[in-house]
Amino acid sequence: MPFHHPITGFIGLAWAAFLLYWFVMAFRVKRTVRRQSVASRLGETLGVMAAFILIWSDNPVWGPLESRFVPRGLAWVVLGAIITWIGVAIAIWARTILGGNWSSAVTVKQGHTLVRTGPYTVVRHPIYSGLILALLGTALAIGEWRALLAVLVFFLTFWVKSRTEERFMTEEFGREYEDYRRGTSAIIPFIF
Repeated sequence: MPFHHPITGFIGLAWAAFLLYWFVMAFRVKRTVRRQSVASRLGETLGVMAAFILIWSDNPVWGPLESRFVPRGLAWVVLGAIITWIGVAIAIWARTILGGNWSSAVTVKQGHTLVRTGPYTVVRHPIYSGLILALLGTALAIGEWRALLAVLVFFLTFWVKSRTEERFMTEEFGREYEDYRRGTSAIIPFIF
């Protein structure tokens, strides 16, 4: 980790819990009947990789991006750890509710259902919301501009992915999805 404090182990633990849960649950999905293009998927993968390199790598010289946007202090690290765990918990909750409809790529599954319960009553993409919040928490703990830039790259990547997903869901569910869309935010509750 690019920041060194005993509490940062809890941040790493949050991300490890997320990855372990994602790995285990990846085996419990429905068969895919339609998938986004390889080029679209590659763009998302590159965006996520860029964000994680920005936030986790402390070896390259980042120049002005190494300066701090919050002062050093235990309070920021603790706040960051709490926000990271909340974000991971939201993503895991949303993934659990989504069940077999989930895929890391934008897909339509066999017997796909439109999920509108749990966190999906507030936002259409709560997994993305949770992950962005978790990364924001990690960025607060790091406190450097490069970490905040990582959050922006991550957000933009998932915003673009959400547009593809919205198109797939509209084509699959038609008016039902349009009605759902009108009643919920995309990623940030009550804002966006």
